[in-house]
Amino acid sequence: MIKEIIFRQHRIILIGTGHVFKKSILEVKNIISREKPKIVCVELDRARYHALLSGEKATFLDMIRNKGLRFAIFGSLLSMIQGEVGEDFGVIPGTDMLVAIDSGMEINARIFFIDRPVDITLSRLVHFMTLKEKIKTIGGALLSLTPLKREIHVSQFDEDFINDIIDEFKKFSPNAFQVLIEERNIFMVRQIVSLLSNITEPNTVVVVVGAGHIKGVGSHLEEMNNVGQSQEKGDNDSVGPGSS
Repeated sequence: MIKEIIFRQHRIILIGTGHVFKKSILEVKNIISREKPKIVCVELDRARYHALLSGEKATFLDMIRNKGLRFAIFGSLLSMIQGEVGEDFGVIPGTDMLVAIDSGMEINARIFFIDRPVDITLSRLVHFMTLKEKIKTIGGALLSLTPLKREIHVSQFDEDFINDIIDEFKKFSPNAFQVLIEERNIFMVRQIVSLLSNITEPNTVVVVVGAGHIKGVGSHLEEMNNVGQSQEKGDNDSVGPGSS
């Protein structure tokens, strides 16, 4: 899934990936190689990046000692689901982001990690979800590990499918949607805008995020771009010969 945005003087190419689909990984590599962006942004924080490189994961006991039982349960479930789905599609979760980084480095692009630290996200998830949402989420997570619940084929992976999934997720657990999707959309957009505000010359920027984020990230970027243009127009209208 690809979305292109002109943000001020910059050309931003958003790539929405299915984290465990080989097709998405090849798409990321091909687009970065073809477009040769100056900047590549990825949906990772530094801690997750180093964890992916090392292959090391915190144990359940480590998470209990450091963050508490509720954090450990949710963190372990999310990791388990990603691992199981990744095995189905023959791809290690996070490979799309690592390929984006490697492809960017090959063309000497600047690499930026734009996601919120995962510890903060999981802590907020545990804090804001209601008891009913937690029970539904744990039950749904366990069911998702059965073969009957994991029949998503790459041919289904399009914008309509992703939008339907996001809408269902929002209905299923509004607070989890807010923490996992919307808050992180806003965080990543602010990271992108912040880094571009310090760059005066036009650039091509590739932003690689999970497909569930592409609509929100794109909408927020377009909204901020429109606000910026309106402010610039207002400044131009109020300054100049004959202005009072």
